[in-house]
Amino acid sequence: MIKKNWIYLLFAFSVIAYITSVLLYTKDADKIEAKALHLDKGWGYQILVRKRVYITQHAIPAVEGNKEFTTREQALKVADLVISKMKKKAGLPSVTLKELDSLGIEK
Repeated sequence: MIKKNWIYLLFAFSVIAYITSVLLYTKDADKIEAKALHLDKGWGYQILVRKRVYITQHAIPAVEGNKEFTTREQALKVADLVISKMKKKAGLPSVTLKELDSLGIEK
């Protein structure tokens, strides 16, 4: 009986936490912006949510190693893709090699 109560309590807490995160995320969806970062040998990007850094990406995602973007425009293309994924669902988005190819990103 006590185990059942703990399971119900844990389930209720999980549902409340999920709903809260979705509501908070939805409110911030229009306050997401990208910023290009000039690095030593190339470019990276930051994603800011409500003017606070949420993601800093110094290397091209999904590519092995720490290769930087060759141009500012490439970095911002991928940042825009990440932002569009963030607006569609909560959580940290991932970028695939196929998506990089479709954007014309040099690897």
